[in-house]
Amino acid sequence: MQAILDELYEESPWTFEQTFGDLLREDSVYYLAFTEEQKVVGFLALSVVMDEIEITNIGVAKAYQSQGIASLLLKQLTELEGEIFLEVRASNERARHLYEKFEFEAFYQRKNYYQNPQEDAILMKREK
Repeated sequence: MQAILDELYEESPWTFEQTFGDLLREDSVYYLAFTEEQKVVGFLALSVVMDEIEITNIGVAKAYQSQGIASLLLKQLTELEGEIFLEVRASNERARHLYEKFEFEAFYQRKNYYQNPQEDAILMKREK
């Protein structure tokens, strides 16, 4: 997973230690996508607290993008009850469109939330 993060971001906001530590948390849930050779090519990370779920990260290796892997990962959430939250860069139209396909709706904009480059975050949620 860390290799995917390092590939996707010029400067990854998460260190290996942070990613590994997150895997060990009781409130963390990870869905993984594998190749036939058992190589991880995508993941979806969730934080689950009571009846509230937050997508904390989603990533697909560049060589496997545009093959429906992110959709397959998000499809795993369709059976979950309760609100699901996420935040996405305002400029990431591709991701926002994908989330909207899975019934997420924008409800708030956090000014200057992201760094490198500085950018607003769009908060989205799906209610079920």
